[in-house]
Amino acid sequence: MRTLPGLASLLCLLSACGNDAAEADKSAASATPRQVTYAECMAAADRQPSRAETVARAAECMRLPDAPPPGSTLPPGTPPPPVGAFADADTGAISSVYTSLSEEDCRMTSMDEESGSSSSRCPGTAGYALNAHDGDARISIDVVAPDGKVHELNYWGVITHNFSSPGPRAEWRMRGGRPIALIVRVNASEDPVDSSRLTSYLAVAKITPRQACVTDRIAPSPTANEQARAAADRSAGRPCLTEVPQG
Repeated sequence: MRTLPGLASLLCLLSACGNDAAEADKSAASATPRQVTYAECMAAADRQPSRAETVARAAECMRLPDAPPPGSTLPPGTPPPPVGAFADADTGAISSVYTSLSEEDCRMTSMDEESGSSSSRCPGTAGYALNAHDGDARISIDVVAPDGKVHELNYWGVITHNFSSPGPRAEWRMRGGRPIALIVRVNASEDPVDSSRLTSYLAVAKITPRQACVTDRIAPSPTANEQARAAADRSAGRPCLTEVPQG
């Protein structure tokens, strides 16, 4: 049986229009920008050339849909642990808890008006806190244990001798409910020609019942975060750095 010419043309036209519509929908979908995640936004904030720009960018990240609620120290998307989950603090998987190092969230404890040096107490986790020091435009951090003992990490002696500033947050590596290591980004001004050009290191410090000290200085690379976490998770058996590594 022959198909009427008019009907065949109509069917062909409808088929073509359907394909065009599908292609148009596909193009529209591909043109829609992907939503940046909180983790991606914070990583970009860490790479800003100045502390002020880093803090401003981090504040924008807090408005993203997957950002942690205000005051939370849990990574985005992580539900609070159930009661009794940390009964055995020395077993279980290692995870991360984040706390702020921004000026807005830290309380100044001392200030030298003549030199401009200052110290601040910043929040921690599991009974720990951090002392952030800024002296001669160089930063360092102390880990304050729950018993009040202060462990100096000496960033200006083992990470960089140059002008430096911290990233917007600290990452605590946790086994159960106990911190086993601390990771902090240290932005160093090491270019003698352009002081605004920063080199971003990750300072890895072990935390044991007896001491806390820097064990690794992770240089910038696309996998620096992964390297820092791997170093942090095995840091308990590593020696403390005593000087800025060469090379």
